[in-house]
Amino acid sequence: MRRHLTALIIAGTLIVAASVTSLVIWLNEPSYDDVVKDCQKALVSQSKAGEKGKPGACKDVKDDDYTALVMNNAIKRS
Repeated sequence: MRRHLTALIIAGTLIVAASVTSLVIWLNEPSYDDVVKDCQKALVSQSKAGEKGKPGACKDVKDDDYTALVMNNAIKRS
């Protein structure tokens, strides 16, 4: 009985520790909005430098959103 209780306490502690670790990692990830804002800044600086292509900051941006950002950047420059 005592071994069973000890095993349950250890398992419970490990589950709580894993849950807390997962939550901390998840909370430290940038949000999609942050990724899009970084992409937008990269597009502006890239266009000012006269460079072409998709910046590395935009690799995690969805294709439709990236197209909208490129169009928005082109409109603002004209």
